[in-house]
Amino acid sequence: MHDLKVIIILALSAALLLLIVFLLAASIFRRIHHQRKYRLLDGLRSFYERKLTADLIAGGADFAVEEYRTLPGSLEWQAVEDVLFLLMDEERYHGEAKRLFPGLGYVAFYEERLASGNKLVRESAIDKLGRMESGSSATKLFPLLDNTDPGILAVTVRALGRIGSREGLRAIVEKLPALLGRSLVARKAIETALLNFGAAAVPVLIEHHGEHPDPLVVSTVLGVLSRFPPESRAVFLAIEHLKDPDPEVRSRALRVLGSARENVPEHLPALILPLLSDPVWFVRLQAVRAARALACEQAAALLGRLLFDENWQVRNAATQALTVLGDCAIDVFLDALTLYAADAKEDICEEIEKAGFTRRLIESLGNSDLAVRTKSRQILTIMHALGFSAPLAEFALHGVDAGARQAVQDILASGDMR
Repeated sequence: MHDLKVIIILALSAALLLLIVFLLAASIFRRIHHQRKYRLLDGLRSFYERKLTADLIAGGADFAVEEYRTLPGSLEWQAVEDVLFLLMDEERYHGEAKRLFPGLGYVAFYEERLASGNKLVRESAIDKLGRMESGSSATKLFPLLDNTDPGILAVTVRALGRIGSREGLRAIVEKLPALLGRSLVARKAIETALLNFGAAAVPVLIEHHGEHPDPLVVSTVLGVLSRFPPESRAVFLAIEHLKDPDPEVRSRALRVLGSARENVPEHLPALILPLLSDPVWFVRLQAVRAARALACEQAAALLGRLLFDENWQVRNAATQALTVLGDCAIDVFLDALTLYAADAKEDICEEIEKAGFTRRLIESLGNSDLAVRTKSRQILTIMHALGFSAPLAEFALHGVDAGARQAVQDILASGDMR
């Protein structure tokens, strides 16, 4: 009995050892096989890149296309596809490379794969058709906008965005409520896709926005509109939503208004001011940025209060906004640096220095307005006392205005005022 147990143990050990050896050999074989495959693929890519580039330079696309027709799924097939995608990234070859995809059978091949039961195969096919900018494939992708799988949905809207057809744009916009409700991944992909359509998306989004009062749809539309120079309709659309109950909608409406350079109504600053006191921090942040972009001098006093906001992003943005408002900001900064604690003062001084407003304060030392000169000197003295002296030291050595240079030297000689 004892001998039998020993034999069984030895047999099991031998079997386990053989299994380990087999798995190790299989792993080594796969590695060698893959190394050889990738080496061959690299060589084929280099060959086809040289040949195809030379043919395109020599005669556009009027060369023997058959020389590039290969067996689907082969290494040559993959190499030609990789080279065509590479050439599409270059403006001079973009159009010809795009035309070769259907001519060599790639579009038809990946359209057939849209019906695959394998999710990864379907996602890859959708992505490839999008990268090929295959306009003829758009209608075949539309049904996939009803798919409930977030991965399929995200890659489909990205592909339609790359294709860029007006029909694809309308298909996405018309299904926005359903699309946006499915997943966070889909939301991000939808915004990216809409941006890929460029300025052509703007009138379509404005036209359809009223049909979908859902806050998620409205915030998405406003978010996309904020990335383009707003036309008058976009500006007025944003104004309509400044009092929306949803903070995301208010925030994105402010982003649209902050990017406006033309078509700005005279009463717009007055509409932005109340939002500087919004209970939601990211709405206050966008209100500050809008006030800065529009150089809204009426906002100076409210921005001064936000220098001590509970949110650091709002505090920094308020300081930066004040630095673009010119002399009207001097009173605000002086009050802040006079009345509040040292740690808060240091944050304000840091932002003043980063924004380059120190230079304006130094130049104001030569201002004809006595009040402006006096207040600028007081701010610079406090900044020096808190250790923010580098711009002062630089001006004291190289400043052109003799009077301002002497005033700066006097400030530097005043020592630590803390």
